[in-house]
Amino acid sequence: FWRDGFKDGPLPQPYGRFDVVAAKLGRLKAWFYTKSAHYNADEEVFHDPPLLFDTILDPKESHPLDPAKYSNEIEMILKMVDDHKATVDWQRPLTIARDPSFLPCFDPKTNCRSDSSGLVEIQR
Repeated sequence: FWRDGFKDGPLPQPYGRFDVVAAKLGRLKAWFYTKSAHYNADEEVFHDPPLLFDTILDPKESHPLDPAKYSNEIEMILKMVDDHKATVDWQRPLTIARDPSFLPCFDPKTNCRSDSSGLVEIQR
């Protein structure tokens, strides 16, 4: 599961940095970063080892599993994430530019979550 909005990164806020925050292996889900909600002002929390949940027995993900009992699975998930990240072509997202067909909504009165500051105008 990819997410943006990290406090550090090459992109203007609220985008920050894109990263993998969670990954699944079968019924197990590992959370590497958590936060109260997307784009909230609080900072993300990094988990090492990741928070691990059985999504079948605990669909609300409210009772983390003991990472010591699942060290092999955590190791497999970490390797899968590293392998996946190695295949990503890291480029600036196309939707950051001010092309009206890609511009996210922005309206502080309606609490729209997109911020238009720092976006680049497209030269036509």
